[in-house]
Amino acid sequence: MDRTKLFEEFLAECKKNNQICGAGNPYTHILLVGQEHRAETPITNYKDWQNYLENNYCYCGKDNPWIIKDENPDLWRKYQNSTPTWSSYQRLIDRVFPERHKRALHGEKDFEFDAFTTELNNEAKPSSRVKGEEREKLRERIKARLKLFKQSNYIKSFPVIILACGGYIRNNQKTREIDDTFHVTFSKRFDFSIGNWFCTHYDDTNQNRLVIHTRQLSNGVSYEMIDKMAKIIKDHLDHLKKLGLI
Repeated sequence: MDRTKLFEEFLAECKKNNQICGAGNPYTHILLVGQEHRAETPITNYKDWQNYLENNYCYCGKDNPWIIKDENPDLWRKYQNSTPTWSSYQRLIDRVFPERHKRALHGEKDFEFDAFTTELNNEAKPSSRVKGEEREKLRERIKARLKLFKQSNYIKSFPVIILACGGYIRNNQKTREIDDTFHVTFSKRFDFSIGNWFCTHYDDTNQNRLVIHTRQLSNGVSYEMIDKMAKIIKDHLDHLKKLGLI
């Protein structure tokens, strides 16, 4: 499987559909899907939105600094002001790959060395709390995003997909968005302190893909939940390695 080609195809589809691509290392085994990019103010005009998208496409192109051939720490992306979400991502990836990671120091984060990140909402918002007509528009954007994910062979190439976007994607008696998009079946739910939970899903045919659905990994995240999630991911990747599948 040529993941370079698959990623280039995904980038082309994002451009075609006027959607963001993502950030981080595109050739890793873990895809992290958040709710949306945080913005102090929403982008409201076409020109600024096009500039925002173009910057993302350039970042994800052939000059992407995360196309790494060796473990060069100079290529790590550095965040001067860490966010709760990035801190949760860092803790998760640290525990999945304890032998490879240096702990975050002075606000530096290296989780994108071992993860590719993107969002379910294609727009940057100052808040995810929307109602009425704006909520309907949000649902339409999410449907378009899920359609892109479902059709993408690049997305399907990830052995681990973490949907850290809570109610933005639904798997209930009426709507099976996770099953339908990622071709998986619900396996088990894990509950922790109030508001902290995750569900595991596995590939319908061969169990080679693990999809985890959980809350947004921002404020109030349980470290116990993060650590349990990491163990399940690590065990899954170790199993695939033994089978020679990754």
